[in-house]
Amino acid sequence: MIRFSVWLGLAALGAAFPAAAVPPIEAYGHLPSVDMIEISPDGSKLALFVGDEHNRQIQVRSTADMKVLLGAKAGDTKVRALMWAGENHLLITTSTTAWVYNLSGNKREYLQIVDFDLAKHKPREVLNGVVTGVTRLLNTAAALPTVRMIGGKPIAFVEGISFPDRAGVLTLIRDDLETANAREIALGTVTTRGWVLDQAGQIVARVDYDDKPGEWTLSTGHDGHLVRSMRGTYPIDVPAVRGFGRDASTILVGFPGDEIERHREVALGGDHPSEPIEVLDDGDPVHDSRTGVVIGVRHTTGLGVSYSFFAPEDARLWTQVTKAFPNAVVELASWSDDHHKIVLKVEGGKFGAAFFLLDTATHHAAWLADEYREISGDDIFERKLISYPAADGLPIPAYLTLPAAHAGAKLPLIVLAHGGPGARDEAGFDWWSQALASRGYAVLQPEFRGSTGFGEHFHAAGYGEWGRKMQTDLSDGVKFLAAAGTIDPARACIVGASYGGYAALAGVTLQSGVYACAVSLAGPSDLRPMLATEQAAGGGVGISLRFWQRFMGASSRNDPALDLISPAKQAAKVTVPVLLIHGIDDTVVLFAQSKTMAAALTRAGRPTEVVTLKGEDHWLSHSETRTAMLKATVDFLGVNLPAGTP
Repeated sequence: MIRFSVWLGLAALGAAFPAAAVPPIEAYGHLPSVDMIEISPDGSKLALFVGDEHNRQIQVRSTADMKVLLGAKAGDTKVRALMWAGENHLLITTSTTAWVYNLSGNKREYLQIVDFDLAKHKPREVLNGVVTGVTRLLNTAAALPTVRMIGGKPIAFVEGISFPDRAGVLTLIRDDLETANAREIALGTVTTRGWVLDQAGQIVARVDYDDKPGEWTLSTGHDGHLVRSMRGTYPIDVPAVRGFGRDASTILVGFPGDEIERHREVALGGDHPSEPIEVLDDGDPVHDSRTGVVIGVRHTTGLGVSYSFFAPEDARLWTQVTKAFPNAVVELASWSDDHHKIVLKVEGGKFGAAFFLLDTATHHAAWLADEYREISGDDIFERKLISYPAADGLPIPAYLTLPAAHAGAKLPLIVLAHGGPGARDEAGFDWWSQALASRGYAVLQPEFRGSTGFGEHFHAAGYGEWGRKMQTDLSDGVKFLAAAGTIDPARACIVGASYGGYAALAGVTLQSGVYACAVSLAGPSDLRPMLATEQAAGGGVGISLRFWQRFMGASSRNDPALDLISPAKQAAKVTVPVLLIHGIDDTVVLFAQSKTMAAALTRAGRPTEVVTLKGEDHWLSHSETRTAMLKATVDFLGVNLPAGTP
C-alpha cells in the first residue's frame, strides 16, 4: 500500500498560500510555480523549473533531502524541456522567436539546447559554432535531443540544420558532453525527417517525406547500412515512427486508420510490418528511458489518462498508484531507470494540482509541490465530462465546469473552444476554465467533431465542416444546457484561442442570436490570406496546406467559398461586442489576422479594441502576457456579461 508523507524541501517555492475567498486572477495567469520535474537516471536528483515570472530558476535538488545542488537563473527564457544525460549533465531545451536574415519571410520559433555540466558548474550551448563537412550549422535544433550512454559516457545526438545546397537539410550531430566535442555523423536530404539510433549510437532507421507528392519512406538496417523497408503515399495523415518496438530489433510505426491509429513493428532490414499490436491501439507508447524499447502505453480518456505496462511488476505498481489517488488524474512525469523512484503529477480530487515523489522501497508518496502555489485544492472547481447531441444526432463530449455557488441558478455561460482544430481538451486542471469559473461563470468546453482522441471516425466527421457543423456543435451545447436549466441562454459568450479564436469570431458572424459577446485570442479571421501564408511557408502545395483545405472544404487557397466562412468577410453581421487579443510575435497565426478583423469591424461600424501582447508567441509563454489576457477577458466580461444578477 502506498502511504503519504509531506516533504518540506520545496515548500518555499511550491507550497500553497493560505486560501483566499477567491484567488486573484493573477494566480491563474502566472505560469506554473513548479514545472517539468525530471528525475535523474539513478533517482538521486531532481531537475525542475521553479519560481515566478521575475525569479525563474532551473534547479537541481537531491531526492534524499531536497537540498539545492544547482540554481541557475532563467529569467524570461522560454524553457521547453529538461532532460538528463547521465548523472552530471542536464540538457535544457529553450525556444526563441526570431527572424533569420535570408532564411524566412516571417519570424519563426527556433529551438536551442544548452548542456549544463553539474561537475564543472558550467553551461554550454550545443550546436554553437559546429562546422559540418559541408557548411556551417545553424545553431538551432529541429527536435529534442536523443541521449545514449556509450562507453559509460553521455552522448547527445541532435538534429540540426545545415545548408549544403542553399536548402536547409537535417544534419545529425554527435556531441560528446564530457569533452564538448561535436561532429557530424549524417547529412540528410531535403526530404529527411529524422533518424532512430541504437544504444551504440548507430543509425538503424531513417524517415523521409516528400511534401509535395506526399511520399513517405522508412529505411532500416544495421550498422548504418539502411535499406528501404516501407514506402507509401500519404498526402495528409502520415505514419508516425515511434522509435523502437518491444525490443531493439524492430521499429514501431503508428499507421492512420479509418477508426483508430494502429501500431505495427518493422524488423530492422525487413520490408513487412507485423500485425497490429492491439494494446497500443490509439495510444501513446511509453518507452524505457535507458533502452528506448516500448514498455507500455498511455491512453487519453474523457475522464483522464490510463497506463498499461507489459512487465507485471510495472503493472502492479501502477495499479497501486491509481488506487492511492482516487478521483484524480495521475500522470507519470518521470521515473528513474530502475523505476524505484517516480515523479507523479496529480490533478483533481482533494489533491488540487501537485507533484509527488513515490519511493517504491518505502511505499511513501511524498508531496513535492503544488503546481500553482496560489491555488489550493479547495479553490479548484469540479470539471465534469458530459455529452449532448448535435443537431444531426452526433454525440458531442464536453467538459463542464461550474462555479461554487450555482444551486438553482441559471448561470452565465462561457463556451471555451479549443484550438487545433485537430486537438482536444483533457481532464484535470485547466487554468483558463478555472479562472473563468472562479469569476462566477459556467464554462463549457465542447469536443466538437474534428477533435482528436475520440476515434478517427469522430475526427473525420470534421472534414469540410470548418465554420459549419464544427461551429454548430458548439452552439448545440448552449441549447442543451439551457434546456437543462443550468444556464441563461441570453447570457452566453464564446471565447477561444487559435482555432478556438476563429470559432469565437464565427459565433458572432456566421451565427446570430446565440452569443452576447465574443473574445478571440489569436484567431484566424480571413482564410484566403491564411492559406496563402501556409503555401508560401511550405514552398507550394504541401501537407500543411492540404491539412487546412481538408477541414475548410476548399478546393484551393483561392476558393471563393472561403469568404463565406471568413469572419472578416462577414463582419457586417456582428451585433454584439467583440474583443481581439493577439501576441505580436505569433508565428502560427500571424498578428495581421486580428488587425484584419479589427479593420473589418471598424468599416462595419462595430469598432473593437485589439489587446496587443508584446513579445508574446502563440502559446502564451510568459506570465505577464498570460495574465494580461485573462484580465482583459474578465474586464470585458464584467462590462458585457456580468456574472452577477442578470
